[in-house]
Amino acid sequence: MSLREFYRSEGEAQYLAERKEAAQQKAAHIAAKNEMLVGTVREYKGISYQMNQRGNYECLNLPPLNGLDGAFTSTQILHSIIDKMETEGTLPKSKVKGDK
Repeated sequence: MSLREFYRSEGEAQYLAERKEAAQQKAAHIAAKNEMLVGTVREYKGISYQMNQRGNYECLNLPPLNGLDGAFTSTQILHSIIDKMETEGTLPKSKVKGDK
């Protein structure tokens, strides 16, 4: 325990704890907002993708572990990966909202 903490009153400690919690909640809200998708949904060879707040592209409605997980920095890279997967025959099919 430091001297600063030793001489801190209970009210001051509670105030600082509330401010710390509020700052953490605000940071979590900003992080969640930054991860949101923006713009229009685009489609290439049956694969839907959309841009996120940071300018990267993410594929939508695909099964997990399909090779198109993550974010791509440009549509050119994403299209080349989709073309390569199509020639290899490993291109996943997009899930329709009704599918589970």
